[in-house]
Amino acid sequence: MAMSSTAAQLAGQLLTAAAFVSPVCFNQVCQEATDRAFLIALSIPLLVGAVAAAVVLRPPPRELTESGRVFEDPVTGTRFEAPEGVTPERDKNGDLAFRPISYTPWPVDEAYEGERVRIAVGPVANRQLRTYVFARALPVPSDILVVTLPRPLGVVLEYDDRFRRATVVDLIDGTNADQRRKKAALNGDLAKDAVLPGDVLRAVTATNFVYPTRALFGAAAPERHIVVYGADKQSWSAICGALKKGEVKDGDVTLVLERRRPRAAKESGSAADIFS
Repeated sequence: MAMSSTAAQLAGQLLTAAAFVSPVCFNQVCQEATDRAFLIALSIPLLVGAVAAAVVLRPPPRELTESGRVFEDPVTGTRFEAPEGVTPERDKNGDLAFRPISYTPWPVDEAYEGERVRIAVGPVANRQLRTYVFARALPVPSDILVVTLPRPLGVVLEYDDRFRRATVVDLIDGTNADQRRKKAALNGDLAKDAVLPGDVLRAVTATNFVYPTRALFGAAAPERHIVVYGADKQSWSAICGALKKGEVKDGDVTLVLERRRPRAAKESGSAADIFS
């Protein structure tokens, strides 16, 4: 009696499924062979992963290190190979200077134009100052400022799709940022330590998990690091994500802002001129 087409299809599916089911062993020899096959199947991906990690984390070639073309910064975790004829900038302590692009600290050439600022980065409990360079982005005379605030920041930002940048539009009443703005309105000398409407967000510190080399193999837990997030030309969602990365226990947040310079002071010399 011939099977129906449906029954034939079902039988074929059962046979196909059976081909991928581990065999059931009824003696020790069969079980040992099955265990060996399982261990081999498990170990091959692990070996491939270990080899790939070794390739990625291998030390730079000796000739590049000796020639001075490879530079490393243990605090930021940056390893950089300079093109021929390019000399990366270093600060007075011999540490590299960086231009932040998203979460990546990118070393800059000595001739790179921009404002140099110092920001504390590295492990949360052991931050160290590093130099970051910001070229001015506004088409009018402006200044690059560094302002440090506790969480929550109390800063309201608005995203400009045309220029792909975030700008301060307001400050939340009662917050530390709002109190500083009010003081700066009375004393213009305090404006450099305050966030003001119209400031363009260039960078912000965030908390990231950094995996030391030994942590890749389970020998050490990932470390909480303070990093600099460069906001230039980044998406609104990415900027918001960076602003949220961190907790009160990680310490204050550092904002790098660009502010247009105030118009020529009036005869009265009022501090409020900076807000006009």
